[in-house]
Amino acid sequence: MSDTALPPQSRKTAHAIIFAAVVIFAAFSFLGFAAYRSGARGALPAESIGGGSQNPSPAAEPEPKPEKIRHVPMPDEVRGIYWTAQTAGGERGQELLAYMKRYGLNTAVIDLKMDNGELAFDPHSDAMKATVMDDPVIRDLDALLHKLADEDIYRIARIAVMRDGAFAKIHPELALKRAGGGIWKDNIGSIWLDPAADEPRLYGIELAREAYKRGFDEIQFDYVRFPSDGAIGAIQYPIWSQTTSTKVQVMQDFFAEVGGTLAREGIPVSFDVFGMTFISLSDFNIGQRLADVYPYADAISPMAYPSHYPNMFRGYPNPSLVPYEIVKLTLDEGARIMENLYGVPEEESRPKFRPWLQDFDIGAVYTPERIEAQIRATRDAGASGWLLWNARNVYEPANYLPPKETEIRKRDEEKNAPILE
Repeated sequence: MSDTALPPQSRKTAHAIIFAAVVIFAAFSFLGFAAYRSGARGALPAESIGGGSQNPSPAAEPEPKPEKIRHVPMPDEVRGIYWTAQTAGGERGQELLAYMKRYGLNTAVIDLKMDNGELAFDPHSDAMKATVMDDPVIRDLDALLHKLADEDIYRIARIAVMRDGAFAKIHPELALKRAGGGIWKDNIGSIWLDPAADEPRLYGIELAREAYKRGFDEIQFDYVRFPSDGAIGAIQYPIWSQTTSTKVQVMQDFFAEVGGTLAREGIPVSFDVFGMTFISLSDFNIGQRLADVYPYADAISPMAYPSHYPNMFRGYPNPSLVPYEIVKLTLDEGARIMENLYGVPEEESRPKFRPWLQDFDIGAVYTPERIEAQIRATRDAGASGWLLWNARNVYEPANYLPPKETEIRKRDEEKNAPILE
């Protein structure tokens, strides 16, 4: 039936209903289109925008950023002590840290290897897993380094290079051999690598990179030389040949490659050398000379232990009894060698020197007075600091602070002392 058949009033009602329906339809169509254009996927059935769930999974949370490593700047005066790996990983480390804070020490030199060359910590690099000890004594290296940084302790990683039985075990072709066959060992039973081989250098560089990335502030290389003790004449070198290079040339290449590579990467480097290398131009048949180390080091640490100088050295019947004189003479001679023969001004070379000092009873009982005499010698010689060596990490309490800091600390203690009534 057409609307013309309806009464006028009914036709008006029908037209109103039709008009309202059209308006409502248009409104819903507009809202749906707007929702689609705005990307409000939940406003329309999933099928209308290409499928997918109507309840999408929540966005994944961003991964936490790795904690940034804080490197502690080198102190104006390095006042350090040696830590074995066992000390670093055990309660003794906590005791030594408290000792350092109490007496004003600011630097810890920490072994990364055991005496047999095994790594004392778990490295991130898979390439070094083969030399890790079965149960690393430093169980949480990162936590240790964070704790030391929180106390503003300058952290030096000590790496023995040529004396390394663990690396020789997986690379027996690089180990020094006996003339009669078998592996050569020094007079305390340690195995050595051929200094002319490339692999020990590359291993040392990789270990240094790992240590620095983990948080150490400086890398110190020790045993950077040919062996000096034991049946030296019985050694057969698998790589080095004296017909093609001297021991000095081998070590020159070593210092340039290791020190130069790390310097270009911005990693501070120091080298331990025999104390006598500061006294003489001789390489003492170990390939080690001060002038060859100097260009590639941020610091050089001669082992200026008075007990290691021969009796009657420079007229002293027992050098252990004159610690000030031996340490001062050693550093002064090193500065003169660098200036007179190589043109390096003393004011430039002396701050690069940072000797190892004696804190053990060989040649004499090392009292606080003898330890302080060595420290005074380093300051008088213009060195940038000093490091105390005791193989068992048992140190004789002494006054380690410079006079000005000693006076400041004394005033602070008096100021904070309780008032007794």
